[in-house]
Amino acid sequence: MEETPERSTSGWGAVARRQAEIAERRSEMENQVKEFYLKDGESATIQFLHDEPYCYDAHSVRDKNGRFSVVPCQLNTQRRCEMCSRGIKQTWRAAFKILDYRGSWDKDKKKFTYDKPVEKIWKVGATIANQLKSIRDRRGRELTEMVLEVTRSGSNTDTTYNFEPAFDDDDRKRSPIPWKEGTPPVETLCQPPTDDEIDVSGYSDSM
Repeated sequence: MEETPERSTSGWGAVARRQAEIAERRSEMENQVKEFYLKDGESATIQFLHDEPYCYDAHSVRDKNGRFSVVPCQLNTQRRCEMCSRGIKQTWRAAFKILDYRGSWDKDKKKFTYDKPVEKIWKVGATIANQLKSIRDRRGRELTEMVLEVTRSGSNTDTTYNFEPAFDDDDRKRSPIPWKEGTPPVETLCQPPTDDEIDVSGYSDSM
């Protein structure tokens, strides 16, 4: 029986393979569930799939291409964080698994199809998290018992979100639809990057 040659772990080829593996892993995670996002002036009907958020520490970073993102801190799962050691300041995030009633995105027509709700993850800061808690407390109902219409106004740090009960085409208040989740748990989707992923992405402080 012919033995399969071991893959070399040294040389430039190994570096290229490692970078390709990291890129593939990142792409797989991103394709598992999309992040919920609204532009200035946009609205969407959403349904929460969990009563409470998954909360975690994070870092606001820019990658080597200048793109901004908020990345989970490695201290959430281990004793050392490469981003903390580089002096990148921590921030805080709350993540919710939601249904986006706008449906899937038509890449050709560049618009939502409104075919059927799509599972997404919404990562928010303290302001929006407190807004949602206030809605829950004021109405005396869990988030999973409500369907909300959310509208974004403004951009960057001058952004606000407005939440109202959602109504259907017959002007009746929407009720949550039964839903069996088909994507990984929020905790899995919010796992911090590895040291290799941080190096490949070239993360630096966004400030």
